[in-house]
Amino acid sequence: MKRRTFFSKALLLVYGTVLLFASLIACIYAFIAPQIFAQNKLDDMVPKGQIIAGYIESTLRGELSTAYLVPLIGRSTQQWEATVWVVDDQGSTLIRTQQSDGRRVGNLPSKLSKPMMPIVLEGNIATHIGSPEDLTEPQSSKKSSTTLDVTQMLTGIADTSAETDTSGEEVMSGSIVAVAVPITYYGHVVGAVFMAQSMTEIMSGMQALTNTLSASLLIVMLLLLPAVLFFASRITRPLAQMRSAALTMAAGNLSVRADEQRMDEFGELGGALNYLSSELGSTISSLEMERNRLQNLINGLSEGIIALDADGSTTLINPPVYTLLHLPDQTADIRAAAPDILSIFDRVLESEQAVRETIWQGDIALRLSVSPLVMPDGTLAGCVGILSDVTSAERLEQTRRDYVANVSHELRTPLTAMRALLEPLRDGLIKTEEQRQQTYDVVLRETMRLSRLVSDMLELSRLQSGKASLSRSVFEPLPLMDLIHETYSAYAEDYQQTFVYDVPRALPHVVGNPDRTQQVLIALLDNAFKYTPEGGCVTLSASVEGDIVRVTVRDTGIGIGKEDLPHVFDRFYKADKAHHSKGTGLGLAIAYEIMKHLGEEMTVSSELGKGSAFSFTLHIATDKDKPLLLPA
Repeated sequence: MKRRTFFSKALLLVYGTVLLFASLIACIYAFIAPQIFAQNKLDDMVPKGQIIAGYIESTLRGELSTAYLVPLIGRSTQQWEATVWVVDDQGSTLIRTQQSDGRRVGNLPSKLSKPMMPIVLEGNIATHIGSPEDLTEPQSSKKSSTTLDVTQMLTGIADTSAETDTSGEEVMSGSIVAVAVPITYYGHVVGAVFMAQSMTEIMSGMQALTNTLSASLLIVMLLLLPAVLFFASRITRPLAQMRSAALTMAAGNLSVRADEQRMDEFGELGGALNYLSSELGSTISSLEMERNRLQNLINGLSEGIIALDADGSTTLINPPVYTLLHLPDQTADIRAAAPDILSIFDRVLESEQAVRETIWQGDIALRLSVSPLVMPDGTLAGCVGILSDVTSAERLEQTRRDYVANVSHELRTPLTAMRALLEPLRDGLIKTEEQRQQTYDVVLRETMRLSRLVSDMLELSRLQSGKASLSRSVFEPLPLMDLIHETYSAYAEDYQQTFVYDVPRALPHVVGNPDRTQQVLIALLDNAFKYTPEGGCVTLSASVEGDIVRVTVRDTGIGIGKEDLPHVFDRFYKADKAHHSKGTGLGLAIAYEIMKHLGEEMTVSSELGKGSAFSFTLHIATDKDKPLLLPA
């Protein structure tokens, strides 16, 4: 449809040009043709007027009989193709022609004779084209010098054979072409021959030529129509092909090429279009490569990136966002899934100020940093936010605060007790030796507690910093466990608890550090007996599972809640937040670090009110194993 419209426009342009050209020719012809025809008529009337003047001069000289004068001049205007008046030097009409219908014209109108007679009397030929009202009577000082006999002779040739049937003014209506030729007699002007014809009569003679010209223009336009159609088609065809190629390029297919083989402007346009397509393809390829590189970089980040436009619609969300927000898939509505996060973006769009906040999504801490995107002209284009998981950092900070608080608490308790005993001792409030000995015992016990606390802290610090060296060797675990069983059997009886020893007698040799393994067992058993009430049961068991020996300490104590299980092996962590229980809270942390540095695994399972089970692994020795020293 568009191609047809363009073809129609091209056809209208070319054919309209031809039509305009023909119209201009017709207009110019209509404007200048009357002037040309009038001038031609004037050039034709002057010789005819001179001929009539010659007839009259011959008559005056006696060379021609007056009887033949009127027939020579003619009784009809068709003979001379004009109306003829013969006048004397005073402008009186002597002879006049008659019209084609037989009626004789009137005398020469004064509005024609008065302006032109002075010019004729001077011996000049007077001419006029246009309206008779345009004539003005010139001032002339020359008078007729003819004798009375000559004037009477000229009057004698007057034609009085018919009466006047029409007025001479009818000839003068509208524009006319008029000629006045002087009649001389031996060098003297004795009269004039006036010839006049209206422009209407002149133009009626032009009608055939006008009709011929109009028909010629029409025939030329019809003959040019096939040529116009052909050239319009040649103009529109390459343009339509280039338009089709341009639309194909705009659709993304930059491999298409326009015709550039033509040796004209269309060929140059096709070459320019092909060059544009080539350069555009290279540019788009570079942009796509950069976009893909940037997209891969954004998708490969561990941080989530969210970008919004000025209207609040999301323009970019990378996959880590869905992971951080625990969304099921990437088709989820981010605004509905995380309205609190998107509300921060809306706040930035309103205030155009950067915002940084930490948001907790359950037990996950997310750091959100949102900044507005401002164009060089100052308009807001949107905003972009970076979402980071700072749970570890937040927990580390919380651990640091808890560590300081726990250390302060653990140090304050024995120091407070010692101060409470030393001040009365200093003030002499303790009188008896027995009371002083009891005070010394308490102070010593609290001092030893402080010493153990400091030792445990140093031990844990060395393990966690990698400064402790743990040697590994092949040893037999059964004797070690038997010794532990004997030691804690008496302990269980004192606290009225049951100690179950479930260790097979055929345990294989293992690789590890026997002293550190014993330290871990003591820490686990101390913890089990500590949190198991009277009448409870503590079990020490071992089993072979593939290439490892799993040692388990199980109790029927108070148990550990689900929220506390992930933090059991943290420093100073205690299930009772008031720290009412005995111990420093470092035993399990030290045991965990020892097993980790020995390349073993320690796990815990517990249920609140039903007890806990701590277990660790020992790798079974092979023939290639030998004692060695491993860095922490």
